[in-house]
Amino acid sequence: MKKLIMAALAGVVGLGAYARTFEVRAWRGETVTAILPDSCETALTPEGLEIKIGHLELVKYAPHPGSLERREIYDRVAWGSEGSHGPRVVEIKVPRSAKPGVYKSGMMNVTVIDRVLPEPKEWKYYLDLWQHPWAIAREARVVPFSNEHFDAMRPVYKLLASAGQKTITIPILDEPWDHQCRDAYHSLVEDEDFKLFDIYVEFCRACGLGPDIACYSLCPWKLKVQPGTAQFEEYWGGFLQRFAAHLKEKGWFEHTYMAMDERSPAQVKAVSEFVEKYAPGMKISMAGNRRPSDFEGIKIDNYSQLLNYIDEAFLNEARERREAGLKTTLYVCCSPNTPNTFVGSDAYEAFWLGAAPEVLGLDGLLRWAFCSWPENPQEDASFGNWRAGDTFLAYPRGEPSIRFLELRNGIIAAEKLRILRDEGAISEADEAEIAKDFNVDSALKGRYYHAAIKEKLGRILNR
Repeated sequence: MKKLIMAALAGVVGLGAYARTFEVRAWRGETVTAILPDSCETALTPEGLEIKIGHLELVKYAPHPGSLERREIYDRVAWGSEGSHGPRVVEIKVPRSAKPGVYKSGMMNVTVIDRVLPEPKEWKYYLDLWQHPWAIAREARVVPFSNEHFDAMRPVYKLLASAGQKTITIPILDEPWDHQCRDAYHSLVEDEDFKLFDIYVEFCRACGLGPDIACYSLCPWKLKVQPGTAQFEEYWGGFLQRFAAHLKEKGWFEHTYMAMDERSPAQVKAVSEFVEKYAPGMKISMAGNRRPSDFEGIKIDNYSQLLNYIDEAFLNEARERREAGLKTTLYVCCSPNTPNTFVGSDAYEAFWLGAAPEVLGLDGLLRWAFCSWPENPQEDASFGNWRAGDTFLAYPRGEPSIRFLELRNGIIAAEKLRILRDEGAISEADEAEIAKDFNVDSALKGRYYHAAIKEKLGRILNR
């Protein structure tokens, strides 16, 4: 069984599961994670690099939403040598000051290329994975927003920051998505002085998240009052004026979005007009399954499209939006079946999703959720009618899933591609080769072998 798993995981950046040497190529400033072949023995970390090794732990999961059946899969990464005999994982951090050349660690060779990857906070890639602080509080058994809670959040959020996370998820009312999670979301802006909001945003930024703030939502899934009505203005108008004034005082106004999730054009129009009336200049963000042109006359500063609905017409609109200074990303959630980041997905599907936006001419990726955990995620990733793993990519105490690490690898590949494009260092032949592997229709139909795509893209980017 283990040999089959290793064969399936081979080719991350090396020569295969049974190669005598394991070859890794990386830029200065890059963090590489990979599955180590069984036969690869490592020695002391060579001077100039940071290397840590862990292993994959088995997690139970339901193969279908709501199923009582449980299977097991290697998903949770535990750093250190104790515990499981699951496949080993290596993380290699190459300092920006590292000298180019080959670094040897036992049977692993790390070739450092003379190119520099900026720090994650400086990446142009727009990553938006939704956080859930109340899930962290429940799992850690601490009072929400106590010192102990912030201690529990810190390793989880720093892991997220390592992938270049650009947004802080802020509920501005209770349960903006109704109660679809194990733990309820609560408003972070109920106090008149916005004290908790300020503390939380400052904490998230200190962890490396942001600088943007996505506020959910003036148009939640379970509406109390309809946008565009007098009752809506009475309910939200005064709040929005006070909130906008506070954001300006803090210097956060230009980074704040009034965010909506899968709302109709009529609802988005009503909210957009309301925001412009009570907080002129505040930005709007939206995740949906229509073309932006369907929202005629509405400026959506940051629009994310479900992967299932990305076609050439949408990509043409995305190019026009970029020229106008607007952001356009893609997202996955409980759909599509593939490519996705479910526990039962091929882990390299996450790499494909991370790399795809830059190849397609988009600005980044959105996904719910990063840490909305079921009852005991380390033991069982299943939750209700959701596909196992749909609600989280990280485990408590900042342990990553192999899905998150591959997503981060894909994001790094996207950022490297952007840099090479900006420098004019990618040939037309290379662009054509890359494009072959990122046709959305082929991806949705499951026609790609994602590990091979990763290997080929790595050869192009790491010459």
